[in-house]
Amino acid sequence: MPHSIRRRGRGQAALCAGVLALAPLLQGCVSSGETVPCPRAAIMPDLMAVARFKPGGGKSDNDLAYGARMLAVTVTCSSSDKGKSVDVTTKLGVTAVRTDRETKDGQVTYFVAVVNRGNGIDAKREFVIDIKFVTQQSRIEITEEHHEKIPLPKGTSGADYGLIFGFQLTPEELEYNRARIKVPGSG
Repeated sequence: MPHSIRRRGRGQAALCAGVLALAPLLQGCVSSGETVPCPRAAIMPDLMAVARFKPGGGKSDNDLAYGARMLAVTVTCSSSDKGKSVDVTTKLGVTAVRTDRETKDGQVTYFVAVVNRGNGIDAKREFVIDIKFVTQQSRIEITEEHHEKIPLPKGTSGADYGLIFGFQLTPEELEYNRARIKVPGSG
């Protein structure tokens, strides 16, 4: 049975998820008085931010037009289909910052992936956030809400899965991030 990832609503914050290996798998979520093991959600450290540059080819910090950063992700879940699947709701908080006053709008793409205990990707979807800066506005808070239905083979629970969030980056954008983002334990 395939995994399903749906997005509902376009708000003012973004879901952040990370690598399964970086966080424990078991997280309990409360639903109707019962504790249901939920997938662990994490934001990939190298993919938690994206920078967009002004037209003209420059790629230094002085050439930035706007950027976005994933801040946090929350997870709630409930059992469905008599324990044969887990319904997961995530809320991703994202902040977008404009550094060039001439920039009025922009766009960033991020992904949500469902991974299994062996770190294999069972499902992945990409989503686009359209960013609109009002006249004097330099910062926007965005919340993205997602609903995932994860089928549970016999003998498994939501704790056997993880949700990973990150911006979909080009190799150049990834290199830019790695040169600027300090990840705990990276030196």
